[in-house]
Amino acid sequence: MLRRVTILVCLSLLLLAVTASAMNKSTPQATRVENPYYRQLRLDPRMVAADTCVIASFDSIMYQIDNWVIGDEIYKAYMDPASSCSNPYPFTITEVHFFVSFAAGTAVSYGADIEAVNLDNPSCPFPDSLLNVTTTYQDVVPEAGLWDLWVPLDEPLVVNGPFFAGFYLGGGMDPASAPAVITDDNPIQCTSYNIWDEAVGFIDLNDNTYWIENFGMDWNFPGRLAMAVVGYSGSGGPTQPEPEVSLLWPPTDEALMGSTDLWAVETSGSEIVDYVSFEYYSGGTWNEIGRDFDGTSPLRDGTSPVVAGMGFDVTWNMGTVAEGNYMLRALVYDTLARFGADTVTVFVEPTPPIPTILSPDNGTAFCDPLDLLMFCPDENLSYIEVRKENASYNYSCGMTTANVNILGNEYTAPGAVALAMQMWSDRGYTYLMREDATYLSVVELAVRLAGDFNTVENSGTYDEDLWQGLWDFSYDRSNTLTYDYMRNPDYFTLRTWVEYDQKAVIIALSGNPGMWLAVDGFKGLAQPDGSYLVTVSNPLTGSLIDAPLRNNMGTSEMQISGTWRPVDMMVSVMITTFSVNHPMLGADFNGSDGWSYSWIPTGVTEDSLYIFEVSGRDAGSLRGTSTVLLQYSCSGAYTIGDYDNDGDASIMDLVYLTQFLTANGPPPVGGAERADANGDGYVNVADLVYYMNYAFGSGSEPHH
Repeated sequence: MLRRVTILVCLSLLLLAVTASAMNKSTPQATRVENPYYRQLRLDPRMVAADTCVIASFDSIMYQIDNWVIGDEIYKAYMDPASSCSNPYPFTITEVHFFVSFAAGTAVSYGADIEAVNLDNPSCPFPDSLLNVTTTYQDVVPEAGLWDLWVPLDEPLVVNGPFFAGFYLGGGMDPASAPAVITDDNPIQCTSYNIWDEAVGFIDLNDNTYWIENFGMDWNFPGRLAMAVVGYSGSGGPTQPEPEVSLLWPPTDEALMGSTDLWAVETSGSEIVDYVSFEYYSGGTWNEIGRDFDGTSPLRDGTSPVVAGMGFDVTWNMGTVAEGNYMLRALVYDTLARFGADTVTVFVEPTPPIPTILSPDNGTAFCDPLDLLMFCPDENLSYIEVRKENASYNYSCGMTTANVNILGNEYTAPGAVALAMQMWSDRGYTYLMREDATYLSVVELAVRLAGDFNTVENSGTYDEDLWQGLWDFSYDRSNTLTYDYMRNPDYFTLRTWVEYDQKAVIIALSGNPGMWLAVDGFKGLAQPDGSYLVTVSNPLTGSLIDAPLRNNMGTSEMQISGTWRPVDMMVSVMITTFSVNHPMLGADFNGSDGWSYSWIPTGVTEDSLYIFEVSGRDAGSLRGTSTVLLQYSCSGAYTIGDYDNDGDASIMDLVYLTQFLTANGPPPVGGAERADANGDGYVNVADLVYYMNYAFGSGSEPHH
């Protein structure tokens, strides 16, 4: 719980505090922020009218300044409401927030103030008289990461011109937490100041004469401080509708197993939404699962860069609840404390009958026999079935091409969905391409879908609008379509959906530009660099291209036009009555000695590919599946860790692997996938570290 310090901190007391702990800040270092993901440490937001406008002193999160923060100091940032608010004055300030990175959790005290602008030098604004100062708060940063610290003004302040916002960071933080302030990459003088010593006074962080005078070197911050204020324009802010919310996932009567996304969208168009809370109920009281303050959703328009976002979304790990029927509720609150709700009924299985395939790994080779080793946490698991289906080195689902660029780049989402509908039409479901008695082309259907997706109004498509629009399209066609989605999909799951399940799949890319693509198929297996080739139909160019897909530190990325872009989500389009029957190999009915299945191949050919499905069924007839893609290869019975194929795993193989991973050397004999020494399914420098530990006797044997 937050504890409020009851004595208001005035500027003179702050200066006395910072004087007492003066330091020279002699070793600053600017470090690029590779992952701008941040969490909020937010005091109870002030429930006042229409907190609709945010004024920021920065463009983006780019750098953290290490070895600078000493505590008991104040940071100031120039704020101009006219830069981002329509009809900006009078402007009422309600909250101040400041971005700080921590290397570890720590106790922290902080507060905020507002100051007038001194324009003795009109070209260089400077902090002037104190207009408002908040209570100082004490809290705990729970763990390492980038944090957005929020402070509400004790009483909202009305201004009629630019001002300086200040943020106070107290002393006493754990030295191991190494707090670092954040900047953008746009250094503008007279916008960002810092004071930590009354004798030193305010320092312009983008024109740091103090550093020159005391250390004889020129060192300025690489950009402006990342600080912002929240408030509203005019006498009371615009009138806003009461908030409304719709649960996008899960649908009612869905069986949820293990862990799931909870996804909601605010539907009233209110501009003063504060957060969405997700709750479950099984009798007694409602229990909160989590809340999301950031409903940012990417607008993919085929032209502009976007940052990955998930809208209002939390992950629910159901391991702490009992199996059974539950009610789920999404509650949306605005800054006036008004709320709206949406509720669904679901079945929850916290220990699902989904077998995890422990061995062999995806993408690897097997010979006689194939031994599948599996684990499943379901205490009521009855048996596991095993099925097999041939896979193709060069698979195509028959996706066509069409150029919707004639409509505008913003049609990337309806264009990709229209291609998916055309694929099902080519499989015999021709009604999908009809409107009344007229057969539509892909471009014409894209125009029709754009209405469901609000594409024209928004000059692009939000993920929530696409998802809701898909269900509207299915309703118009007698509910004959069903859909599924997955965030940040990996290559093997994508291939399972497209090739094994025979779904039509589209994928959402962020980066520059944000866009949707339809997936046609796959080429081969792992490339020398560890990536995989995915054939996609680009609705903006009307062409099929082979695009590399890779895992980069847990994030799937696809290379389009020479640029790697995050794959935020994949969405499947499926006919409700369509099913695929795969040949069953056998089953394991007794898991007392562990779940496993051994198969001696018959009628298979060297280097052929197969997808194996393991399907668990529990006593309640619930079913969960996993798949693995394997290559049959008995021609190369390679020694584990013997990458140069000299018959022995030795230090020379470490050199061989190093050359392959760092200097464009040849892949291991037997294929690049053998370089996956740690068995995580990806070929990267982590495999080199893994093999090095093995070679020098401190690590486990390589997986290949």
